[in-house]
Amino acid sequence: MYHKIMEISKRRGIIYPSFEIYGGLSGFYDYGPIGSRIKQNIENLIREFYLIDEGCMEVECPVLSPEDVWIASGHVENFTDKLTECTKCGEPYRADHLVEERLQRSCDHMGISELNDKINELGIKCPKCGGKLDGVYDYNLMFKTYVGPGKYKTSVYLRPETAQTTYLSFKRLWEIGRKKLPLGALQIGRSFRNEISPRQGMVRLREFNQAEIQFFVDPDKKESPRFDEVKGIKTKIIDKNDKTFEMTIGEAVENNIIGIQMIAYLLGKSLLLFKRMGINSDLLKLRQHKDNERAFYSVDTWDVEYDSPSLGRIELVGVSDRTDYDLRQHMNLSGENMHVEVNGRKFIPHVIEVAYGIDRPFYCVIESCFRGDNGRVYFSFPPNIAPYRVAVFPLVSKDNLPMKSIEIFNMLRKRRILSIYDESGSIGRRYARADEIGIPFCITVDYDTLKDDTVTIRYRDTKEQKRIQIKDIPSNIQY
Repeated sequence: MYHKIMEISKRRGIIYPSFEIYGGLSGFYDYGPIGSRIKQNIENLIREFYLIDEGCMEVECPVLSPEDVWIASGHVENFTDKLTECTKCGEPYRADHLVEERLQRSCDHMGISELNDKINELGIKCPKCGGKLDGVYDYNLMFKTYVGPGKYKTSVYLRPETAQTTYLSFKRLWEIGRKKLPLGALQIGRSFRNEISPRQGMVRLREFNQAEIQFFVDPDKKESPRFDEVKGIKTKIIDKNDKTFEMTIGEAVENNIIGIQMIAYLLGKSLLLFKRMGINSDLLKLRQHKDNERAFYSVDTWDVEYDSPSLGRIELVGVSDRTDYDLRQHMNLSGENMHVEVNGRKFIPHVIEVAYGIDRPFYCVIESCFRGDNGRVYFSFPPNIAPYRVAVFPLVSKDNLPMKSIEIFNMLRKRRILSIYDESGSIGRRYARADEIGIPFCITVDYDTLKDDTVTIRYRDTKEQKRIQIKDIPSNIQY
């Protein structure tokens, strides 16, 4: 399935490797004209869920940050992967991935000594040349560069996450948000990680897209007033001890499997979001990070994971309790006071973070929506995710049918409905092209249209066709 999806994606302008004419570069992909639209629709759905539903603010910050930011955050010291290199050919590998492929289970939690022991015990050699692997060591994933010329240059890093740049402006956001908690801030943008061995296409990139939401909360109030909206969602849950449960989110909180109600709420919110995107809910599960797997800034982290039929386990979002770690670290190094006063109490807010990738859900959407039935290939995107809402076709390219079709196309454009017009090739080929990029509705203009102002509307998933009035097109393509 993966290779079929990627072949269609390249041919139809969804995604394709960057820098192709120079042989490409591992860990980088372009979004084509169709993929860019799908990606933007995914981002806008996230905005809808958090700006409208949760009342968050949105910020946008630089991708370059001074070194002090990452010293304070702990990334200079702790943001590492476990690297091993072949002593014969020098090829680098993520040690946990090599062990993971042999054991067929997650090894994210393994430390250096355990990985060294496993590599020796399992007799793992260099996959490229069969040479002996050197000792495992920590490798920092951040890209470092400089700002300014000569002796005035300043060390900076490309951000490995958007979160820190949101924390830096907390005191301004506190004022703008009228000094009320919880205070939510969304940032959608690019992040960068110098991955050791990018693989699996969009799943592990060196330049990638994130949507991260920081909820600044009272340390004593980590509940959600809207928990009832998600507590009935039933899903698969795996705790940090690898115990598996099939239960509702409400039951998981009642049984203290998910210890913080706000984390449970945001996990449920994410399940609803991914369903709206078109991701197959049956392949989603919640997994808690093990104690030795959790990021250095977190006291509890849960992921929503997707069990891809072609690529295996894919993390789509992480929800973490970062406590006051980040604000306190920046306060200590910068000298900026991060305390707030609420009802006579002074404290540093805690942060509950929701960290979405964009590229990974993007791939999971196109995989979940891929259909290949009896030689027919199409993407069953929800209308709010599809790159175009409707395609307009004249039955033939003569007898004023193109003129009438363009008139309808312009009517849709004036209504701000994103559409395409196509008169090239047979009507069957045009339907197939529209299906291959997931357009949910096709409008065909024929000779009867010139007589009675009716058109044929075709529904992508069922191939059902019916006759409607031109004036009724907008109401027939809503969702």
